[in-house]
Amino acid sequence: MNINNLLIKNLRNHIYSEYDFIRGINVLFGKNGVGKTTVLEAISICSISRSFVSTSDMMLVNKDAKDYSVTAKYINDLDVYGQITVSYTSKTKKNITSGSNEKLLPKDIIGEIPTVILSPDHKNITKSSPEFRRQFLNTILSQSNRFYIKKLFELRKVLKNRNILLQRIKLNPKISSDILTEWTNYFIEICTEIIWQRKMFLEEFTPYFLESYNIISEEKEDVSLSYQINGINEEIETIEQLKEELKKRSEKILEAEISRGMTLFGAQKDDLKIMINGGNSRDFASQGQHKTLLIALKFAEFKYLLEAKRETPIILLDDIFSELDIDRVSKVISLLSESSAQIFITSTETSFINSNINLDKKLIEIKVNDDL
Repeated sequence: MNINNLLIKNLRNHIYSEYDFIRGINVLFGKNGVGKTTVLEAISICSISRSFVSTSDMMLVNKDAKDYSVTAKYINDLDVYGQITVSYTSKTKKNITSGSNEKLLPKDIIGEIPTVILSPDHKNITKSSPEFRRQFLNTILSQSNRFYIKKLFELRKVLKNRNILLQRIKLNPKISSDILTEWTNYFIEICTEIIWQRKMFLEEFTPYFLESYNIISEEKEDVSLSYQINGINEEIETIEQLKEELKKRSEKILEAEISRGMTLFGAQKDDLKIMINGGNSRDFASQGQHKTLLIALKFAEFKYLLEAKRETPIILLDDIFSELDIDRVSKVISLLSESSAQIFITSTETSFINSNINLDKKLIEIKVNDDL
């Protein structure tokens, strides 16, 4: 996959910017605050329908405008051309169209341009709360599995409705429990599918991760990945067993859910456990180990998507020089370049890149001013 051209209108401080890219390494350089990361955000919006930075679409609109739009023109590994335009206004919300002006939904474009992103915020995957690891799982599975993304959208809707119902029952206990039972059964069905897909994914993904960690790490360490179902300690061997355990869990905490007016179990509370030398990485990994784990996860993500999609993902590396030492940066770029991936790197300077990356590259100076 290669993005040939990117057009940005009113996205943060980019009033009107257009860029042509090469198949190799594209280095976006310039001073802090000129909008380098915003270019990567525009690519992200066209590939996964949202920015990789935690923010709302409204906050992405330039301060002097009422809407934004981004258009990516691309060619896949089979030399088939495509185009995706994503626009947003506060009134009509997000609008997505193809090159033939066909209206699309976010779930239609996610995975069309497979993308792997590494930014400073991604350090939370190994260091912080479970939501960041669930997001990591969701991003990979959404790009590689249409069934999964459908269920993920369903989960969000059902969870919202079930929480509203629990809040109403909390205020009015006379509401029929039959309604809650229906929503709970529906919720369990969806959670069963999502959790099972995550568990099956980890079985396929873990070998990529272990291989990547061994290549990147200079020390031999024992690392592993496992899926942790919130509130369920039993070893799950079948999807039927999983569904039954979720039912038991729902019955056990029903009173607590009504008391608090919210759902207290389900796929939205699970975790990806990352272990190193017998301890949880979140608590026991050193700074260097955290960085190596993150690189290994991202490189494994690239290899997994490459195999699952039969399409070479594009790579977005945002400000990695501030988080990774030179040796690790060199390893990342060297490993990814071996797979002929199109890579985008943001940097405030180019001396290291010019001195250490002897590959096809294009230096693109970003000169946009008045960063929000």
